[in-house]
Amino acid sequence: MSERFSGAGFNSQIYDEACVWFVEMRSGDVDAAGRQRFNVWVRKSPEHLRAYLEISEIWDDARLMDKTGSGSSEALVANARAGAEVVPFEGASTSRRMPEAAPPLRTRVAAHRLAAAVGVITCGLAAYVGYEHFRIPEYATSIGEQRIVTLADGTRVELNSRTRLAVHFTDRQRNVELLEGQAMFTVAQDPQRPFVVQSSDLAVRAVGTAFDIDRKSSTTTVTVVDGRVAVRSPDASSPAPILVDAGEQLIATAHVHEPLRASRANVAAATAWTHGALVFEGSRLADVIEEFNRHNEQQIILADPALGSMQISGVYTSTDPQLFVRFMRAQPHVRVEETPSGIVINSSM
Repeated sequence: MSERFSGAGFNSQIYDEACVWFVEMRSGDVDAAGRQRFNVWVRKSPEHLRAYLEISEIWDDARLMDKTGSGSSEALVANARAGAEVVPFEGASTSRRMPEAAPPLRTRVAAHRLAAAVGVITCGLAAYVGYEHFRIPEYATSIGEQRIVTLADGTRVELNSRTRLAVHFTDRQRNVELLEGQAMFTVAQDPQRPFVVQSSDLAVRAVGTAFDIDRKSSTTTVTVVDGRVAVRSPDASSPAPILVDAGEQLIATAHVHEPLRASRANVAAATAWTHGALVFEGSRLADVIEEFNRHNEQQIILADPALGSMQISGVYTSTDPQLFVRFMRAQPHVRVEETPSGIVINSSM
């Protein structure tokens, strides 16, 4: 039996993407545009093709398993015996009963290989079922890194620095969870499968639109660039979803149970991070510091929480906090000190 399921030896993200594509292609309803996206993906790297082929091989083996997942031992043994590695016991008649004593070395080797073959098939089926039910592909960026990914349905996602999201698509709904950070979604239209992003307590539902979600420690902000989204919160004061149109923004504050409202927004400012800029308009100092810390290894530390509500306005380069540091040094009653552990902002009083 050939060596299979070596996916652990290459990038786990490629394996996740291969799983998504395999399920999509097996569904039978991929249109011409979807097939084109698949062709582009599979030709990006030999590792993409290898991952997809290995997933396909695993599925071919897994078809020997019955619907209950228990498997047919006869079918598994027959499939394993067909491999070139299984060595027959020389000089033994096929009708002769095997002795009770320990089998010869070559027979034991064949038995071990047979057990390994069964294990590979079982693991292959588990990988496929796991993807369908509990395996969730994740995408992440580190400090100072930004990244664009294209999901299996064609949706384009731009991840800001220090961002992590999980994707789970089914035949009825496309679910994404923004675990931390900020992301811009340009959603591929599919009226039969709504696109839903969960961020903290908010669920943002769209069909075909573009919107930005910024998840900070204290707030979650939804900014719609194009189209419309429906935002739902489990808060009893907002039982119905709030519709947010292009050019509008919704801000939910953690632990504050107030009705959600959409308001006009500066979309260019909210999405300036995609061009390496940070635009603040009366933003809380605590949020400004959190934003800079997404993009820079040298962290800013707010030593006096009382300064957190101080309002900041200005335009800065995301990867260069020195202009912001000079601005803070010029503020009355504020002391800024650079230490080996970071930039410390404290009250001078």
